[in-house]
Amino acid sequence: MEIQIKQPSLTLLLVKLWKIVGNDLRFLILPFLLSLLSFFSSAQSNTEVTEDLNANHQLWIDIYPHYFVNEKLEYYGDAGFRTIIDERSWNRIYARPSLRYHFNKNWEVHGGLGLFYIFNKIDVNRFEITPWQGVQLNWPTRRILSFKHLVKIEERLSFRTSDWTSSFDIRFRYKLSGKISLCKNCSDRSWYIPFYAEIFYPLNNGIEEVFRNRGRAGLGLGYNASNDWRISFLVNWQTSRTGPEDELSVSDYAYQLKVRKLWKSKLLNL
Repeated sequence: MEIQIKQPSLTLLLVKLWKIVGNDLRFLILPFLLSLLSFFSSAQSNTEVTEDLNANHQLWIDIYPHYFVNEKLEYYGDAGFRTIIDERSWNRIYARPSLRYHFNKNWEVHGGLGLFYIFNKIDVNRFEITPWQGVQLNWPTRRILSFKHLVKIEERLSFRTSDWTSSFDIRFRYKLSGKISLCKNCSDRSWYIPFYAEIFYPLNNGIEEVFRNRGRAGLGLGYNASNDWRISFLVNWQTSRTGPEDELSVSDYAYQLKVRKLWKSKLLNL
């Protein structure tokens, strides 16, 4: 018996987003909405799952600390836990300390080090060390609607913990993200809608991993509790594979809780 995953609520949510933004901002968000709909329709049309191979439902919990060293330099990062809810056959813990330098309000350079440990019942456990570098363009930016374009290069060194043999891969990532403010004149204690779409492209396929992402997109609801605290919940869709012999066409659904905390140097008045 074959079933097909349908996503009617996504279309309705995108229609609501279209109604929220004004006429002068719709031309900015239109390309993203079209790309998002194309991403999901492609994943849906190419993905037919049977009862014994259902799409994964994952839970992601992530914490994002930010600390401004000075007006240009920012230390930040993220750490968290991810798991498959139904089977718990795959779990990942990670920390990714990073630095960001703000050239101006539009351009930034990033760099960091990712540390990942993957617990896997299907395959062997893995430990991964991933230095990465990136450039980000913040444009266009409006009070209600803003976009960010992040291009990253990752150098992934992965170890099989059974015998500690290693493999290496270089991966390209491009992420288009944005935020729609639901309060035009609020500086804090306001709601917003975060969204993003991201592609992954391994340059040499040097790592034989069970789960490998190809594309990912997400949509959610966030709340600015203050200038320092921000919390959001997102529903993420991604195309990946769920077994070493499977094709990269199975849709995964991930429910993500993100908590952001900002600290500032005592020398700053941000």
